Formats: sequence, C-alpha cells, structure tokens
Amino acid sequence: MKNEIDFHAPFLTDRHGAQAPCRSKVTEENGIYSITLSPNCRGSLKEAVLYSGIHNFPPDAKFYGEGYQKLSQYSGTVTHFGTITGYTDKDHYKLPQTRGFKTVYNYILIGSGNQTLLIGAASCNRFTTEIRMNKTQIQIVQNLEGLEFAPEENIRLEDMVILSGEKNEILKKYASAISENHPPKKFFEMPAGWCSWYCIGPNISEKDIFDNLKIIKEKTPELKYIQIDDGFQPFMGDWLETSNKFEHPMKEVCRNIRSAGFEPAIWLAPFIASPKSKLFREHPDYFIKEENGAPLSSGEVSFGGWRDGPWYMLDGTNPKAQQYIYDVVYEIYHNWGVRYFKLDAIVWGALPFGIRYDKNATAVEAYRQGMEALWKATGDNAFILGCNAPMWSSLGLVTAMRVTNDVVRNAKHMANLSEQCFNRNWMHKTLWINDPDCLIMSDAVSPVMDPAGIIHKCHIGKKFYKLNNIYIRASGGIILSGDYICKYGKTETDRLKRILDTDYTAAQFDDDLETGTKKTKAGTEYFIFNRSKILKKYSISVPQGSTATDMYSGKAIAVQKNKINVRLRKNDCIWILVKKSKE
Repeated sequence: MKNEIDFHAPFLTDRHGAQAPCRSKVTEENGIYSITLSPNCRGSLKEAVLYSGIHNFPPDAKFYGEGYQKLSQYSGTVTHFGTITGYTDKDHYKLPQTRGFKTVYNYILIGSGNQTLLIGAASCNRFTTEIRMNKTQIQIVQNLEGLEFAPEENIRLEDMVILSGEKNEILKKYASAISENHPPKKFFEMPAGWCSWYCIGPNISEKDIFDNLKIIKEKTPELKYIQIDDGFQPFMGDWLETSNKFEHPMKEVCRNIRSAGFEPAIWLAPFIASPKSKLFREHPDYFIKEENGAPLSSGEVSFGGWRDGPWYMLDGTNPKAQQYIYDVVYEIYHNWGVRYFKLDAIVWGALPFGIRYDKNATAVEAYRQGMEALWKATGDNAFILGCNAPMWSSLGLVTAMRVTNDVVRNAKHMANLSEQCFNRNWMHKTLWINDPDCLIMSDAVSPVMDPAGIIHKCHIGKKFYKLNNIYIRASGGIILSGDYICKYGKTETDRLKRILDTDYTAAQFDDDLETGTKKTKAGTEYFIFNRSKILKKYSISVPQGSTATDMYSGKAIAVQKNKINVRLRKNDCIWILVKKSKE
C-alpha cells in the first residue's frame, strides 16, 4: 500500500476548530514519531492535528479500525465503512464525531497481505488518537478535550507509528513500539476457571457456587479460579457488602473457596455506582459532575448501563475517589484473599463527559489515575482483567483484556465473535493476555443479559456451541467455563479437557479470518471457519505420513495423498490436529 502520509507538519486547533499558532518539534526513527507542540497563545485547545488531507487509497482497499472501547470494531473498504459488532462508539456510547467522516480510534490497518499500511498510536498516557476517513480524505488527530494551555507550554503528544508491509509482521513491530511505552503487566500464570455469569447471571447464590465447585473438584480441577461474576453485592458500588442471597459474607465465601483448594476471583465495576447504592447516597462528591455541581448521570450523556442504573461515574482524579478504590481493592486483596479481579464497565471512568475534580486532566488521565490507585492496593501483584474497557487507555494497566462481546446464546451474535476475536489475536501476550470470553457447551439455568441490557434465551443450537469452543481454542487466551458444570456429561467433560490442554498461544489467521494455524508440542493445529453463506470445501496439504484428528469430536480424519479435505456449511468450523509420523 503506497503511503503519502507523515506527521512532519502538525498543528493545533482552538475550541472553535480554527488553526491556532504554535511551534512544533517532530522526530522520526524507524517509522515511530515523537511530537511536541507549543501554542503561541493562551486558551483552550480542541485538537492536535497530525495530518489532514487527501488519502489516495484505492476505493476497494480493505481496512480494520479499532474502537475506543472493546465493544466497538470497524471493518470494510475505504468506500464502504462497516461495523463488526453493531455497538459503535458514536451510537452506543455517544462519543462525539466529526460530520462527514467515519472515526476509528488509536489504530487502523489499510490494505491486505504484503500491501498493508498501519497508522497508529504507540502510547496513550494523556490523549486519545482519532483517525477519521471518508472516501477521499483522512484526518489523524489527538483529542485535547478543550483543555487550557499556557503560551509556550510544551504539549507532549502520544507517539505515532506509520508502518507498511506484510500485515502480521508490521503488527509485531507495532506491538513492540507500544510495549516500549507501556510494558505489559507480568502475570503469575495463565488462569483457567469457571464463571458464574453465563449460566446464572446476577441471581447467583452461595449454593450455586459450591454445587459447581464440588463437580469441578471431582472432574475438572484444572478450572482453578472460581469467578463470582456480579450478583454478590446489593447494589453497584457497594462492593464490600454482601447480598441477602448469600448466607455468609463474601470474605467467608472466598475463604471457603480457598479451603477447597481453589482460588476466588471477584467481579468489580470500580468506576460506576447505582443511584440506590450507599456509596452514591453518602459520597456524591466522588463522582463526575454536571456544570451545576450535581453528579452527572451516564444516561444523560452516554449509555446508562445494562442493569441497576442509570450509573454514575466515579471521578478518577478525585483523591477521595482514588482512596475509595484503593480501600475496596485493599480489603478484597488482603483480607478476602483474592488475587484475580475482573473489572467491568471501566470505560465509564474514561468517557470524555462532565466536569472532573482536576479540570486540567483528560479522560485518559482520569481513568489511568483511578487504575493506578487500584494497582497500588495490590502491591502491583494481582491478575487484573479489563472488561468493557477503553482499549488504548488501558495499555500497561491490565494483565488481561476482554477482546470480544459477550457470549450470549444468540445465533447471529455467536457467529460474529470469532471475527471480533481474531482481529485482536496479535495483542495476545504482547499488550496483555487476551480474554475471548467464556466457553459454553450447555444451556443456561436462567436468561442472560448482554452489555446493552437485552435479555437472551437460555439455549442455542449445538453448532454454535462448537463455534464458541473452537474460536476460544484458536485465541490462545484465558479459558473460563461459563456453564453450570453440574449439567455436564462425559462428552462435555472430555471436550473441555482437550481444550484445556493448551500452550496458550494464539493462532495466526489469513486476511479473511477463515484459516488459522499454530504449532504446538503435539503438532500443528488448523482452525477453519466458513464465513460464507454457502457450503465450502477446504483442502490442507500435510507432510507425508501425517495423521489428523478432529479435536472437537476426538475422532480421526482421513488423510489422502497428503491432503485433508473438509466440507463446511455456513457458520460451521473445524479444529484439526496434524501430527507427523515420527511424532
């Protein structure tokens, strides 16, 4: 892909969008740009414009663009902008966008194969990078959020990269550039476990936890982490209190899980609170404000939350709010004995709305300050999983990151999850540990709610459970069962054990995300997904004398003339292990 874009002539715009006088300093090395701007006047600034002009991309050039937060992903061609998930930053979270342009956040891939161009932010300490395109023009800006800057003040922007070449190779270089600015958090092990949300939802009881733990201990002790995923607290925000659905306080529940030889994992949403919560009623000053000083409801400016809302947004720049986050996490870590935290709805701490305690802080800075308080409480020694999180704002702040929407039992929804996941496979073990969401093989006990608050049915066709199981294996990421394990028979238990026997590496896929491979000690694993609407035939060439196994069913596959031939219907997939004869 021919590139005519560079960042050697950046400029600032004032709050009205007019160009503001400034000085610039730009250095570039190996495609990585460091940029500092200094305004020549006092006032609030809207954006730092790194590039604005004609792009000359072929109309049919493919693209992939990242969302501000994990639910949003974009793809299509230069002339046909599409969304992968259906949850856009503009419509679902109501992030402001420029008229006449479509916006992606922090990085974009244009082209395919050996002709791929990558433009992206290699850091996110203070500002969000927006990449705006239409059929003929491109704008690359960093959002200054109307902050006031003094004359001659040096504004250090986020580092940027421009790379071209083979897609997977430039993604590796990009990951390396990001890691220089945001070293990934160290992790003590790759967790495998059980999650309560997708089989029980918020109506979980203490009995549900220990009924499943009993079966896990007997049949699949590899599921070490018991993730209590919402429902234990009376209201969002009151994390240290226990719902009356539980017979014992959560501290004791966690102790009993540990006594059984397993590890408790706790779901928290530290940046939100329900208006009914004790936290909100007693400490309204902890929250982001309206102009009149009242706490700002997220439902007034964005999505108000999927349950127990409308949510109010904790202000990460407020020292009292930081202390609250610290105290909650300190108690759960040191006194409940929890080392694994799933942090949900944390994008509400990074939405660019309202008035914060520190009026000179951006939304990115506010979020990062709140997250740093959390890490401080654990002594920088926990496993932190981000979910419904701002993607680039979380760099260096989470051990693991959810990279897909929820695995609710809906056919269209489930068929889409592998595409969401594989577009982010390159992030696994480079930026953080990828979480592809839960593995499910059976129906839920009660209906499950998705991130939009929509209730879904308890069951789905078997082929969609297969899709779920195989894309999770191909992700190389965290493996958490989302089923009521008590319902498992031998078939499900044996399949789960095959999936759990993994080295946790991500498969590398072709541009169409249909065929992926990864090499393991056991052999070479192939993953094929039919994304078309018709039956398709696939052929894999293998070394002479190889054997092949359908790892989902555990059955042997014929190898004829050093080829494996498979036929897949719409929304079908297959996971094949190929072993050479000497193996």
